[in-house]
Amino acid sequence: MPGRVVFLMIVVAFAVALAVVIGNRMSAEAMAVVIGVTCGVAASIPMSAVILILTHRRERRPDTRYRSRESFPPVVVIGPGQRREAYGSLSYYPPASGGRLSPRQFNVIGEE
Repeated sequence: MPGRVVFLMIVVAFAVALAVVIGNRMSAEAMAVVIGVTCGVAASIPMSAVILILTHRRERRPDTRYRSRESFPPVVVIGPGQRREAYGSLSYYPPASGGRLSPRQFNVIGEE
């Protein structure tokens, strides 16, 4: 265990020293960008964790709709209806023009 603690202390000391050296050489604008990116990433971590937790809960939820009953859901079979005459029982109104359609008029714009 002491080996891990010493290694961790060395890594942290190296990171702090590297941050101080880089921080001294950067301009104020560049430092503002780095701090903004770091704060943005740090702010997104909790929301990402919440999304992961909610997604895993939804995936693990058992489907209890059909498990409570020991049988399968009911099957409904609808047979074909009786044949009707072709136009004897129309459920809609026939066209008002009596079946004759006038030719369509098109206006072409932009052609000479």
